Amino acid sequence: MREATLASAPPPAPLLIARTLVVAVVLYFIAQKLNDRRRRARAVATPSRAPVDRATTYSREDVAEHAARDDLWVIIDGKVYDLTEYVDEHPGGADAIARNAGGDATTGFNGPQHPSRVFDIVDDYLIGALK
Repeated sequence: MREATLASAPPPAPLLIARTLVVAVVLYFIAQKLNDRRRRARAVATPSRAPVDRATTYSREDVAEHAARDDLWVIIDGKVYDLTEYVDEHPGGADAIARNAGGDATTGFNGPQHPSRVFDIVDDYLIGALK
């Protein structure tokens, strides 16, 4: 009987303190990880290149000249985007963007895999319209 009473007794104070510290440290690192992701997402969403005249028009041939990962343009809904700075940050992988490099990516872009925020992000890379 006495053993059952001891087993149900609360753990000693030092053990409670240790558990609380472990939980606090784990929560701290989770928060840091989330903050790092948010910071990285903001950096991706704000390209560092100089402002461009978005009224500029490009032909399909102009866009086709930019079909490499280090110089990657695509057409989405009749607009031209320079995704060179974003290609390596794409959550679906660089190949997902690179397969449409220099061409029309409208169908792939408007697929169900993209969250609504992607429409705001891509506007930061708009460089003109299709002729």
